[in-house]
Amino acid sequence: MSSIARGLVPTVVAMLVGVAVQAQTTASLPPESRQFDFWVGEWDVNLRVRQDDASWKDSRQAVARIYSVLEGKAVLELWDEDRIKGFSLRYYDTGRKEWVLWLNWPGANRSGSSSLAGEFRHGRGDFFSTFTTQEGKEGISRYSFNDITPTSLRWDDAFSTDGGKTWSHNWIMEFSRTGDGPTLPENGGPAHTYHGGDRCDRDEFDWYDFVIGRHTGSVEIDGGSTPATLTGYRILDGCAALVLVEWQRSGATASRLAHITFNTHASRFEILDLASPPDTPARVYLGIPDENGVLIAVERAEDGGATRTRLQQLGDGLRWTFDQRSSEVSDLA
Repeated sequence: MSSIARGLVPTVVAMLVGVAVQAQTTASLPPESRQFDFWVGEWDVNLRVRQDDASWKDSRQAVARIYSVLEGKAVLELWDEDRIKGFSLRYYDTGRKEWVLWLNWPGANRSGSSSLAGEFRHGRGDFFSTFTTQEGKEGISRYSFNDITPTSLRWDDAFSTDGGKTWSHNWIMEFSRTGDGPTLPENGGPAHTYHGGDRCDRDEFDWYDFVIGRHTGSVEIDGGSTPATLTGYRILDGCAALVLVEWQRSGATASRLAHITFNTHASRFEILDLASPPDTPARVYLGIPDENGVLIAVERAEDGGATRTRLQQLGDGLRWTFDQRSSEVSDLA
């Protein structure tokens, strides 16, 4: 069991119940977890858009910052342009034996995560997801990374509505390196992609403001307690928050990273959570605050089971609880 407190009030404790997040070192990661290391850094991005005549036109210039997080387990992307903001979190899932990508590219008061999965082969990474067209057909989306050098790379997206027989392309992003691995602000607050919060200004996007900033407290695991920090960032120009929790155990670091937003498609708050152990997959929780202001969010599994997280402001602190997996969703209501 683990707990985290906010601010300078040591009696205000936030608990992560039933989650044994063990410390790790980079050496404990599988080799595949290093396949996206080439992307870590700061980049200028030239965005090209396909025209109606099938030609390509340079359209926008952006700045991408790619961070190594969770002791090297995952890669965080923050992509910033005047009209477009982007977030992604990607890691190698050891159970599925493939890369899993979670993304949020919000519009005006429109937010929510989606995912792709795939692998690298012969120096190229291809990642896929499915979607339904307006005509009710099943389509396939593909994101590709190729032409990779230490100072440049190319990303493009494509889609198919005939089962992958033919592909159409929309965007090409040409990355040119401008710097090495960036770091997030030490004390939290606004991070890359935040410029005042005008993109998402509905009240729901202010609900989780209490996580923003750097907060001190403790984590309790297996009956023991150790100091911890929780650092919250504003990202995506008001559409989401990013939370990093870190603590030490047995001389190594343990951590977890969460992306919090209001999913306007589901009309629920969404927490995307990933912990540092190599074999721990990401979880996505959806829920709404109860009458006491406690956000109770549930991840539902295909077999009918579920896990639950609770997040609440508690005086000058906060409490964050993760429950062990239940065999019945009703047990977590």
